[in-house]
Amino acid sequence: MSSPLDSLKQKYRQLSEIEYSSTDSTSELVEDADGHRYLVWRGPTSWQQRVDALFDSGGTLNALPRPVQRGPKTDDEVTIVLRCPNRHFEPFDVWKWRNLDSICCVRALQGLAKTLHEIHDAGWALDGIKRSQLLYSPPTGELLIASLPTLAPLDGEPETIWRDIHIFAELAYQNFLEHDYPGGHQLVSLLQDRSAMADTGITSPGLPQLLAGCVTPYGDLAYRDVDALREGLANLHIELLRPLAYQVGSRSTLGNHIFRQNNQDSCGHVVVDTSRGSRKMRLGFFCVADGIGGIDDGERASSLAVETACSAFLRAWNHHGGQPLHAHPTAFARAVARVTSQRLALEGCFAPKQNRGGTTFTGLLLAGDRAGICHVGDSRAMLIRDSRPILLTRDHTLASIYERLGESTSGNGKNDASHRTIARFLSTGTELDWRRIDGITKSLPEGFDLDVDQRTLGGFQLKRGDILVLTSDGAHGEVDERELMRMVPLHRDEPQKLCDAIIDRSLEKVGRDNATALVIAVR
Repeated sequence: MSSPLDSLKQKYRQLSEIEYSSTDSTSELVEDADGHRYLVWRGPTSWQQRVDALFDSGGTLNALPRPVQRGPKTDDEVTIVLRCPNRHFEPFDVWKWRNLDSICCVRALQGLAKTLHEIHDAGWALDGIKRSQLLYSPPTGELLIASLPTLAPLDGEPETIWRDIHIFAELAYQNFLEHDYPGGHQLVSLLQDRSAMADTGITSPGLPQLLAGCVTPYGDLAYRDVDALREGLANLHIELLRPLAYQVGSRSTLGNHIFRQNNQDSCGHVVVDTSRGSRKMRLGFFCVADGIGGIDDGERASSLAVETACSAFLRAWNHHGGQPLHAHPTAFARAVARVTSQRLALEGCFAPKQNRGGTTFTGLLLAGDRAGICHVGDSRAMLIRDSRPILLTRDHTLASIYERLGESTSGNGKNDASHRTIARFLSTGTELDWRRIDGITKSLPEGFDLDVDQRTLGGFQLKRGDILVLTSDGAHGEVDERELMRMVPLHRDEPQKLCDAIIDRSLEKVGRDNATALVIAVR
């Protein structure tokens, strides 16, 4: 008769055994018929109780597989089946690790250190981690702890801490220097000799400090806890990062429609570079405004909105610094739009006979690798990523209201009056309720993952190669998405030429409005 363990073996195909320093427990990497990878841990009941206590401690434990099944169980052995985060995890391969990009290496070590921090916070120690007890995912560079042969209460002794963190010195050394780890004693000698460090290549800022912190439990430079290790990894990561740069192009035109006697559009941007220690960051604010009202009123409103917004962004940066803007770019972008609305309302109070002006306003706040949106009206912000367009804003027009209510317009498409009727704008007559200033639209196309955090107004993550396009309706009303995407490959590296192409195309069509485009290429 087959045992429960036999039926478990029939369900999975064994890929490899994981090496252990303890003979009390074993681990196997297995795969099911669908290609999903699992680990099968076996050990005594006392060991299982410690493992269960760790997983029940409340940490995210991202560098550990997740238990999905307990059992089968005998009098002296327990089995735990754990699922790997993806199907690419395989036994650690030092050659693949050495060829991993150094920034990816540090991020992988940071993920491993975060889990180790949670393990220690829960009161447990691993009694050391060996390379042979790790799984590695080549596509992502992630590391996974494949076994927990020894799980003991954390006693806080320096040697206990060191046994768990010295693997970080070995892994960092092998990736950065691309040859075998020399061992702790020889590394200590290397770090005490500047010439030997130079000859060996231990010269990357942050790397010598990390190696010194991990190589021995003794001395003033030794890391006393995982927090110090994580700080060392963060410093190394900062030194490796090349900050994103923004290349900008813009153009605004009166257009060639005979009833447009002046340009009521405005656009503007401001970019600043900051350094805080070794951390470098570029920040910028970019906006487009389309005036509404009489000839003078609309032009005055849009121009004042752009000037006020750029000044408000600089004041926010001067008062708060770059890090808060990086953490909450959409919250700060919406605050800039709120200040802009207040300034326009004050203008109307100061000159009550000239308070008929209004303007749409779409702003983009970039802080390092994060972006936030503020939006009122029917100007637009679009992200072009991997040759695919993503509309980041929703038009505030009568037509969009009909659409949300499930009602149709008269059927004249973009020429229907409901598409030109603005339902929300900044005004010199009254301040706009700040809750009516939108961030990024919630109705993103299916399949796009922008890492959008609506709860904290954190914005979304930028990538090198992204192109961001801000337009007034005189531009996107004439140049549709399909035409825009034909232009992008021709001018991907020259944002000013892309702006010119958008505006030139709108002029060819003899559009009904002023036209403005502002393009940011993320490098």
